[in-house]
Amino acid sequence: MKASSPTQVQKRSDRIINYFLPAYFLGGLIFAGFYGTWLIAIGVGGLSVAAYYLAKVFLPDSDLYQYILSAVLGIFMAQYIYQMHGLFEMHFFAFIGSAILITYQNWKLQIPILLVVTIHHAVFGYLQDLGFTKVYFTQLDYFALQTFIIHVLLAAFIIFICGLWAYQLKKYSELEAIQAREMDRLQSEALIAVRAQKEQLERHVAVLDKAVAQGKFEIASDVTHDIGNAVIGFGTYLNRVKRLQEEQNPEILQNLAQLFTAKKAAIANVFGEDKAAAIIKVLGGISESQCNHRDEVTEVISKQLSIIANIQEILHIQRQYIEGYTTQERKPVNLQNIINDALALLFVPIDQESITIHLDIPGNPPLIRGDRTKLIQVLVNVLKISIGSIGLQAKEKVISLRVCGKEGGVLLEINDTGKGFDKDRDSRLFQSDSVAKPDGVGLTLHDCESIIDSHGGTMAMTSKGLGRGTTTSIQFKI
Repeated sequence: MKASSPTQVQKRSDRIINYFLPAYFLGGLIFAGFYGTWLIAIGVGGLSVAAYYLAKVFLPDSDLYQYILSAVLGIFMAQYIYQMHGLFEMHFFAFIGSAILITYQNWKLQIPILLVVTIHHAVFGYLQDLGFTKVYFTQLDYFALQTFIIHVLLAAFIIFICGLWAYQLKKYSELEAIQAREMDRLQSEALIAVRAQKEQLERHVAVLDKAVAQGKFEIASDVTHDIGNAVIGFGTYLNRVKRLQEEQNPEILQNLAQLFTAKKAAIANVFGEDKAAAIIKVLGGISESQCNHRDEVTEVISKQLSIIANIQEILHIQRQYIEGYTTQERKPVNLQNIINDALALLFVPIDQESITIHLDIPGNPPLIRGDRTKLIQVLVNVLKISIGSIGLQAKEKVISLRVCGKEGGVLLEINDTGKGFDKDRDSRLFQSDSVAKPDGVGLTLHDCESIIDSHGGTMAMTSKGLGRGTTTSIQFKI
């Protein structure tokens, strides 16, 4: 628990007095209703309240108003005794005032109220003993010295106890404040130690990351080699299937069906009219189906071989990255072909996510000079990010690709209906340490931007906000 400062203790006590002091004044008005002591209630009570608040206003940086408050509480005790014509119970208001002063945690504030009580008893008791009838100090006929001493000692004892409580409370608050400061110091030292350990850990992690990175390059080289071998083997099997497909001759069945049709009458004599018609129909259907299947299989194999060629090119560029070599060769490439190849490589995830692809590409877009494989890599990464951003639960699943001429170059825009992002993330997307890899693999956006920059182009990614999709703009020079 946080310890209260002296200023906080003072403010809290002042707020309490702002309730008690008006209540004292109101109590005097209530007593005046019984004995008609309105002048005393308004005059003495009003002056007492005014003395406290004037001291507080004109001496804001001094504690004097607290001592005036102590005297005022003693005066209110005397006022109540007078108003109630010496009623004994009114003496307890001195003890109530003394208890209220404990909240200031200053035992010295008990001195003014003790002096007021002592002087009041001495002066008014003496005046009553002399025969003054309207002092209203006590309802007894005579106030003996012994009685006076007992009253003062009782008041002093109670006020002493209240002062002791105020002193102990202050010591406890000071001790609590010291403990709070010590706790803050220990927390600060612990925080410094944690930061030092964190920095040391970060240095160790950096060393480990460097070692891991070297190991990753070696592993990546082996994995790339194994994948390349697997892709070559897969391509070999596809070519073999293609040759076997080509060796099959569906024209034989087609000719046989034509022969049966021509000899339908002779066959009908052997098998009957209905069976002859059924045999001819079956042969024709098998012939037609085989022709259609051969064309479809041939088309699929051609597409797969094209995809394998693209994968081999991507593996080739990955080997160059691993070996620390990047080619500077720039050839004329067709941007539409790059888009088609990238979409072909991502056919499966696009189909699984039921994403609609909209293409807005002119019939004959201008050629750009660049590394085809690198550009496919960039576009595949951007599309993967868009696919991942859309997700299965999206209401609208659309990725639009638009190509247009702009300012002596070619602009490619990829718009998606995905999650989008806020402006705070916008400033960190292309930082080198930004994690922006689709599925945790491939190139980061920083890598993609570097490839586009090496082609003399620019790359930007913007969003109108969370849930409002993303627009990626890639501009090339012609």
